[in-house]
Amino acid sequence: FIVTAVSYGCIIVTILHIPSSAGRKKAFSTCSAHLIVVTVFYSTCIYRYIRPAQRGGQDSDKVLSLFFSVLTQMLNPYIYSLRNKQVK
Repeated sequence: FIVTAVSYGCIIVTILHIPSSAGRKKAFSTCSAHLIVVTVFYSTCIYRYIRPAQRGGQDSDKVLSLFFSVLTQMLNPYIYSLRNKQVK
């Protein structure tokens, strides 16, 4: 997680140094799709391990595992296809 967070931090800093606003917009749109999927993936993992043990239970774990294993894999084609000009 730390390696990914530092990597995205470096990418964002580099994008902010692009002089033109059109260039920044294009760069952010390129990495935003991947950032959404990574955020959903890591947020479910982090929530699973930082929540108190007495909260939730098996039903909560099932929902989290569904987000972790199924939703992130399902979102990939949809998010990346939204950037496709033919789909728009």
